[in-house]
Amino acid sequence: LKLCWQQCSCVNFTMLFSPAGSASADIVPQTITAHVTETVVLPCRITVDGEFPTVEWSKEGLKENITLLYRDGCETFGMKNPAFHYRTNLLLNKLKDGNISQIIYNLRVSDGGRYHCRTRREKQWQVHAVIILKVGAMPEPKLTVVPSSAGGGVTLECKAECWFPEPDITFHDDEGNEITAEKPTRGPNSTECFTVTRRAVVQTPINSRVTCRVHQRKLNQTKKTEIYIPGISDY
Repeated sequence: LKLCWQQCSCVNFTMLFSPAGSASADIVPQTITAHVTETVVLPCRITVDGEFPTVEWSKEGLKENITLLYRDGCETFGMKNPAFHYRTNLLLNKLKDGNISQIIYNLRVSDGGRYHCRTRREKQWQVHAVIILKVGAMPEPKLTVVPSSAGGGVTLECKAECWFPEPDITFHDDEGNEITAEKPTRGPNSTECFTVTRRAVVQTPINSRVTCRVHQRKLNQTKKTEIYIPGISDY
């Protein structure tokens, strides 16, 4: 007796599938960058010309690697990784056009990785797309004045809390010149995100603004925040 747990909403249509895939090694991966809590679409298309095939999306590195399995007009949950329950879907109204892209909702840092899109017809699996998903976490950085025992100047602290991948922090003056700063410190290691803090002592004989620039090299993403510093004579 074979049991399967299936999603109730089904799409009833018939079409033929023309195999156009190949082995994963022959597919050029496509890289997509998105951020935590966003919705992302991992693209995959097939040529349709008959009975619709089984569609499988999987993620490398997972013991239970199925993120979506669609067959017989319904999504099947029995083999799906629990972390993706109710967070993945297909574009159901696009299936008839051969669009079997996977939607992932409410992205998590742990969703980052390599995904495979493949179909099965007459016991033959065909790979159609390999997607490398990079997921970043980029909350707004915080720039504050903090007490310091250092003589002269104003000590600024810039904090990037729960970023992923780990970012670089730099300070810049009104003209964009980088300000010398202490070595950054990192909070406790986490598999989900990094908290990085860096301080700089700013000498400001006149009123000025200082910008903290937080940059993720791997994703080429940057966020900035600035603070107004009165002249030293005002302290």
